[in-house]
Amino acid sequence: MNGFRPLSLAQHFEAPDNHRCCFGWLCGYSADAAFLDDAAERFTRQTRRSRESDGKIALAVMLDPGNIQITLTDAPSVAHLPIINPKDKPFLLLHAKIAILGFQSNEHGWLLRLIVSTGNWTRETLEDSIDLAWRIDLSSEDLKNPDSAVHQACADMKAAWNLLSWLKEFFDTKILDARPLGRKDSETVIAMQLFKSWIEEVEKNAPKNVETKPRFFDNREKSFFNQLPDMIKATGFEGKRNYLAMGSGFYETASNNNMTPSILSDICDSLRSEQFLTARPKMNIFVNPLACQSVAVSLDTLKQQGFTVRPAAQPPYFGQKVRSLHAKFIFSANYREDSDSFTSAWLYLGSGNLTGPGFRNKMSANGGNLEAGVVFVPNRLYWKQQRDINQSQVVMNVLPIQKETDVDNLQNKLSAGNDMQERDIQFIAAPIAWLLLGSESGSYWLMDSDGSEPTYEILDESGQPCVYDQEGKKFKWIGNCPRQVQLRWKEEGQTHHSTVPVLDEYGRFAATALSQIDIDEAWWQLANFPMPPNDEDIPPVGEPKEQTKPIDKQPTTKYESSYPIRRMMQLIENIAEKQTRISQVDWASWCNRLEQCLTQVSGSLIIDSFVKMEINPISPLWYPPFRPEFAESDETKEGQRYEDVLKKIEAKWNVGSLTHIRGVNDDRRME
Repeated sequence: MNGFRPLSLAQHFEAPDNHRCCFGWLCGYSADAAFLDDAAERFTRQTRRSRESDGKIALAVMLDPGNIQITLTDAPSVAHLPIINPKDKPFLLLHAKIAILGFQSNEHGWLLRLIVSTGNWTRETLEDSIDLAWRIDLSSEDLKNPDSAVHQACADMKAAWNLLSWLKEFFDTKILDARPLGRKDSETVIAMQLFKSWIEEVEKNAPKNVETKPRFFDNREKSFFNQLPDMIKATGFEGKRNYLAMGSGFYETASNNNMTPSILSDICDSLRSEQFLTARPKMNIFVNPLACQSVAVSLDTLKQQGFTVRPAAQPPYFGQKVRSLHAKFIFSANYREDSDSFTSAWLYLGSGNLTGPGFRNKMSANGGNLEAGVVFVPNRLYWKQQRDINQSQVVMNVLPIQKETDVDNLQNKLSAGNDMQERDIQFIAAPIAWLLLGSESGSYWLMDSDGSEPTYEILDESGQPCVYDQEGKKFKWIGNCPRQVQLRWKEEGQTHHSTVPVLDEYGRFAATALSQIDIDEAWWQLANFPMPPNDEDIPPVGEPKEQTKPIDKQPTTKYESSYPIRRMMQLIENIAEKQTRISQVDWASWCNRLEQCLTQVSGSLIIDSFVKMEINPISPLWYPPFRPEFAESDETKEGQRYEDVLKKIEAKWNVGSLTHIRGVNDDRRME
């Protein structure tokens, strides 16, 4: 196949060239830490170790409550949001699988990416199943001169965000608004606001005319079955097709041996009545031969109805391993026996299986899952590889369909296999979503940000409840500095457990400890901004970096005695040069990086030299020439944020009350 291989689901998370991650939202039926950790690394372009040190949230994930909790230490930068009350959910299962990812360009523009998947956010999707994904990218550059394709993409993105925005009302999102005491916002809050501003731009540019209908749809108001004809009409391709292929990860239950999957024949009847299908089309049903539920026990009836049942195609790029069909799709087109080309094609793919809860029913608490999908016109497709035909146009490379083998040619008979397994509720919202972390005299404490009376217990490393200080309204923590803790609480007579992350003074969630660094290392980390520090500058988890001390030998010359001053002043000069070129949208992140890096220098002998000379080495950074125009004074929120950071650094260095450094002709006084 000349190396052809489509992108995996995880690879769709990779940032485009000249872009970096901002924030993203996902929903799905299930996910696991292995997939989300991989996706987060591709999205942020940061290794696990770097994300553990950063402690930021880049992806918010809403899953069906039957999924076990995935913590921030399982997948750093990924917040698995719990459902607030599973009894109030308006769907049988949360089965829709979509993501909207936001990327910021180096030129201060943006790009939003919509992914609609048939597969879950799991390693199984990457390694064991046959699944499909549909994606569009929409950028700020596209909106400068929009054409019909851009308007269509805006309509799709708006429809998908409408679903995610509605869905998040059922989940506890408080962790995304968390901030340390004394701070008005956090990098996560700023990133979400930036993401939202991009969505609002898209919504403004979405066409108001009914002719441009979204290709994206969900089943909150109407079932997929009832919406399908209108979705096909919206593609603009009228007329009948003589080929129909349908595939599904699950079909209707096989518990009743006389039951046929009626949804399949009903789809065909609907397409015929709407003039989308000829009277005698070729109709193929694609299955996983080892688990195709009612298809396995109604094969004769399906043949009488005109269906040919075939095993799902196994593309060569999967190698020798046979994968099981999990994709849900309906593909229809015209083709002739003497031609390899498909014409007038349309394609449905999405989360909805060809079952009652997945396709026939609209969303409901008792009979319909929440589903999402797309109906669109694919590129021109062909049965076989031919000269001058791109391999992405060969149908078996992009859809699990083939015409060479039916189930009668298989050595083993079809097996009904198992129906979709029911799951118990695994993850619900705890009384709190996160805890503040503090320290006093070498010991740690934990507290709720609002200081309310706790309705929960915090369990220590041995599983025992922590002592609660009623006066201080905080829990005493005995043991190593925690990144996350176990909660225990009772609700309606049942005992629940959950893991919540801790937030440190820098706004880092479940983060690894910051180690002491020297002046040069501080600058290396700042110079990389907005990219994260290099991995070699970050100690591995559980292995704190040895404290690095600057030169501490006794100076023997005037030159050597001035060396600490030169090193510090070079750092201040470098910071000033760097930060005057920082964009306004990156300013909050820069202030956080500046505070963290310079705090890590506390205890340096170079700083001690300035303390002994009673000089504040930070003082030049207060003056307007050392600051960007939008943060030159405390009259702007950016200036206020910056000055708050300088005050914190001065306090950590113990230099706030010392003499300021001024130019010869500068008589300004800094308060």
